[in-house]
Amino acid sequence: MRILRGKIITPYQVFEEGQIEFQKSKIRYVGKHRASEAEITDYGNAWILPGFIDIHVHGLAGYDAMDQEPDCINHISEHLTKKGVTGFLATAQTAPHEEILDALKRIRQAKDHGVQGAKVLGSHLEGPYINHKRIGAQQEYIRKPTIEELKDLINVSAGNLKLVTLAPEVENGLEAVRYLRENGVMVSAGHTDASFAEANAAFEAGVSLLGHLWNGMRGLHHREPGVVGAALEDENVMVELIADCHHVHPAVLGLSVKLKGVDNVVLVSDSIKPAGLSDGTHVFDGRSFILEDGFIKLDSGVIAGSSIGLNQAVQNMVEKVGVALPHAVQMATDNPARLLGLNLKGRLDVGYVADIAILDDGFNVIETIVEGKTVYREEG
Repeated sequence: MRILRGKIITPYQVFEEGQIEFQKSKIRYVGKHRASEAEITDYGNAWILPGFIDIHVHGLAGYDAMDQEPDCINHISEHLTKKGVTGFLATAQTAPHEEILDALKRIRQAKDHGVQGAKVLGSHLEGPYINHKRIGAQQEYIRKPTIEELKDLINVSAGNLKLVTLAPEVENGLEAVRYLRENGVMVSAGHTDASFAEANAAFEAGVSLLGHLWNGMRGLHHREPGVVGAALEDENVMVELIADCHHVHPAVLGLSVKLKGVDNVVLVSDSIKPAGLSDGTHVFDGRSFILEDGFIKLDSGVIAGSSIGLNQAVQNMVEKVGVALPHAVQMATDNPARLLGLNLKGRLDVGYVADIAILDDGFNVIETIVEGKTVYREEG
């Protein structure tokens, strides 16, 4: 039995003088201080939170989910624990079909064999079935979806493909949405030029998430609300937000939460290979990425991705957007857990898995616990 004390956010309750007890991988008690014969670790004014769940992370610290190095997923998982992440979807991107299959296979193998950091919850494929008008920093391997290719993806992932981001308005897009949903894969609309009508048709077909809201999609217009307007209006659709305050202005982040409601927003990092490295130009796979003050772009000036961690995303939502801390925590914990159907993750509650992030008042991660085991502890 291990017992921790600190300021606990479950995220639906706040215990200023809180105590959490867990044995092996299960939480046994969450509440106010109580006496115990077991040793107690008192973190004082530090925050004890559910571990963050990142459903959209390509890589960081020089590693990417598409890398052929067998241990790359494990390296990503270890670095994510420094951000308070306890579970993630390793995210592949637009590439030749065989390269995508290889990446999904490596992700599946990493999940099956286990990793040393944040738990691999499955894979997320962003592309290649996207709209060229909204390509962003994705590479030029865009193609229309076919049932044959989708079968390959599902078969090689062996049940571990959890989410596919595509543009539903492309040729065969709606058929792809229906096929994926019929086979237990969630679908997100992203890198899309869908109109309001096309987006609503996609939601009816089974799209339940909008990838990185505002970025890589048709904008909101008062005569053509587009996919943004459709998603903001539909109560059954959740949205991702990249809260680095580069991708989306803080005022628009706040407006998004007001319009969608706290329960329907999922904070994501969308972090990529250069994230966490020193400022400057980094060349990976023949492409130059310019990293400056936490902002990553291609040498063309196109935003390439994020370098943020979910601890920083929560911090920005609180300090720059004005969201209440429990609500910001919910967007990075219980909301993604509900989206993925993880019934015993995302909250600090009796019977739930002991996935825990401990942060100081500057949102720095002190300790990360995955299934009751410490996988990261701040040095010093």
